[in-house]
This record gives sequence, C-alpha cells and structure tokens, in this order.
Amino acid sequence: MSVSTVPTALDALVTGLTAALPDVQVVDGQPVSTEGDVICIGFGGVPGEPAVESTRTREQLAREPDREQYDIACLASSWSGDTDAKTVRDRAYELVDAAADVLAADDTLGGVVMEARITTDSLTQEQTAEGAVATVRFIVHADAFTS
Repeated sequence: MSVSTVPTALDALVTGLTAALPDVQVVDGQPVSTEGDVICIGFGGVPGEPAVESTRTREQLAREPDREQYDIACLASSWSGDTDAKTVRDRAYELVDAAADVLAADDTLGGVVMEARITTDSLTQEQTAEGAVATVRFIVHADAFTS
C-alpha cells in the first residue's frame, strides 16, 4: 500500500521553521491569533481552501511506490501596530527567506521527499485599524515517492 509523504513533510516543515525562528509563531495549519509575526504551514489564508494539492502518478511499470508531487500552501505575515508598510513588508519577506534557507539546508526534509522548494509567492498589504499588515502567501512544491 502506498502511503503519502504529505503528513510527514508538513511535520518536517513545522519542525524546521520552529527551530530556525524561535521568536516567531510557527503554526501547523490555520492560526488562532495572528499578532506580530507568524508563519503558517499548510494554510493559504482562507479557511476551507486546500492546504495541499497533490498528484500521484505511477512510474514506469511499478505498482508501488507512486510518485507524488504536491504544493503546500503557506503564508508569512507581519504586523507591527503602526502604519509603516515597508517595515512589515520587509519582515514578511524575511520570514519567507528563512523558510527558503531551511529548505536550502535540507531540501529533502530529512529524507521525506526527493526535493522541496519554494516555487511561487504573492504579497498582500493592507492598513487596518490596528496598523499595517503584510502577508506573503507562498507555495512549497515537493516531489517524492510514497512510502
């Protein structure tokens, strides 16, 4: 039976980013609160949206394992309580860069996947009654064989 690597890859991302960013709230899935800086793994910013989109294919004539490729929706957000958009935008991208550094240090996520890397990102900025907020939604693409 082929077992997906998605759950283990999510765990590895959360663990790696928590270790790399001890002063940042790293969340597995949707956050409960978003004060300050936060990175969400397996959450794209809209409740109910897919956290991971996966495709499995059979390689050559082998019945198992399946090759799976998937995109993990993640976001990095910064809020400082003032109206300076540049400060929170720069900080949000620092958080994404930290995620890229974690993947550069071990793009196999501890041997869970063949390769994982950030492939796309998109920035939203807004001024709220509580101050400026910048959020970068980014995708971690993984290529693996099921176990």
